[in-house]
Amino acid sequence: MEMKRVIAVLDLPPRRASQNVRESYEAAAKRWGAEVLWIDDHLQPVHPFWQKMFVCDHVHQEFGPAHVLQLDNDMLIRSDCPSPFDLLTPKQFGMVAERQSANNRIDNGGWQQRAQEIWAKRCGVRPAPTWLHPNGGLYLYGTEMYGPMFARIIRHLIPTWGASDQATDESLIVNQLYNDHPGYIKFLPPDFNVSMIYSAAWAINPVMQSYVYHFVGRSKAHIDACHWQRRVPPELPFPGNAETQELIQRWGNDPPAEYDIGPIFTPQLAANLLAIYPDLIVTGQWSDELDQLDRRMCSHTETGSSHLVLTRFLLQLGVNARRFRLRVKEDANATPQLAGT
Repeated sequence: MEMKRVIAVLDLPPRRASQNVRESYEAAAKRWGAEVLWIDDHLQPVHPFWQKMFVCDHVHQEFGPAHVLQLDNDMLIRSDCPSPFDLLTPKQFGMVAERQSANNRIDNGGWQQRAQEIWAKRCGVRPAPTWLHPNGGLYLYGTEMYGPMFARIIRHLIPTWGASDQATDESLIVNQLYNDHPGYIKFLPPDFNVSMIYSAAWAINPVMQSYVYHFVGRSKAHIDACHWQRRVPPELPFPGNAETQELIQRWGNDPPAEYDIGPIFTPQLAANLLAIYPDLIVTGQWSDELDQLDRRMCSHTETGSSHLVLTRFLLQLGVNARRFRLRVKEDANATPQLAGT
């Protein structure tokens, strides 16, 4: 008998899920053969960060052994999002990396390292490596495998006085995982939990450019205006781009595996294609010797700082930039160099 699939959502006052969120979760559950469990009352008289530790046992009591997708109540799931249940087994613990913006530190330092070390000291465990820090909006696990692990975390509640600082649930969970089941930690693609606080330009655009949006902090103001339902033809994040419209008419639902947009100037075409074709690889050409100068970029070229334009281009693509392939055109007088001696 196949294990029950459950989408478990802590939906506690005063910030309950909006109708937009509820509809997207229910639609996803129907597509994925899962059931949504809205937990609308406190499981224990503790801080919401600690409430997350009691969800696993609560689901097990309600449904028996289950494969659980534990979500925050401030996320939207696009209507073509594939099932994360199909990507991992219940014995694997799935999550999405917290680090999503190159504007923040992506080395082995930063607040993530500090948070994990503080909680490790409080709980008497080894701190997980900095890069393992998850975005706490999504956890995917099986109740049988991870029920005992959550029970061990709960035992730290009283000795730590229920502290709720330093990325509580994220640090507690990743440290315990690293100590108990390091070989079973699996990262889902960032498409499954895109933090809108790191993608401010995406947050204010009503057209979703990836599968799951997480409206953290000040980005929550945009959650109700966001369109999680794909339309036919699909909406474009930059609808004024004529070249995209022409390509959609030519390709329909059968795009090529890869498409070359030629010289890079502005992100609209690449962003549109990456948003509406989730498997498409887009290539583009970058060179300081531009084939045709966009007036807005002349100053960057003349001052030798045109690399800043490329940086802005990639940042605008967000997590979809991983499907962008950069081709570098050498100057006409460049001398080829052998690799090695």
